[in-house]
Amino acid sequence: MNYNNVSFEAAFGEHQQFLPSSIPELCFAGRSNVGKSSLINKVLGRKSFARVSTKPGKTITINFYKLDK
Repeated sequence: MNYNNVSFEAAFGEHQQFLPSSIPELCFAGRSNVGKSSLINKVLGRKSFARVSTKPGKTITINFYKLDK
């Protein structure tokens, strides 16, 4: 599956900053360096949409992306 219209929406450091949503949301959670960003890239059919790091704990924000459908 390849999503053509995918965009980065926002990054937040605390849950109090989240915006209300009226569309379904999907969450990827897990320990540092287990492949969450790699999974997002694989699902979207992109090589480097979500940044991938070899250093554990690099991402300290919760990132929101919007898909076309």
